Amino acid sequence: MEAEMASNEDRIRQRAYEIWEREGRPHGEDMKHWLEAFQEIAAKAEADDQAAKKPRAKKATATDVAPKSRAKPKAGSAQGVSTTSPPPAGQRTARGATRH
Repeated sequence: MEAEMASNEDRIRQRAYEIWEREGRPHGEDMKHWLEAFQEIAAKAEADDQAAKKPRAKKATATDVAPKSRAKPKAGSAQGVSTTSPPPAGQRTARGATRH
């Protein structure tokens, strides 16, 4: 726990230094830079915590897939029409085109 606190303090110190340099190394604003660095690092740590707690979606496998319902289609709906296989070769319409 103490090592983690020291590590956080080192990160805050480094970030505060970067902010100080970015602002042209002004004198007397060390507390402002330290607080800004602290807020940035705390926000990043919180975001990382949230991402770690969020469960990741796993890939579906063949055993995870539930069988489809065998409910009867409603009258007039296109649910009962299969579009995955072509009609038998001998069935053609009057114009010679195959039915779909």
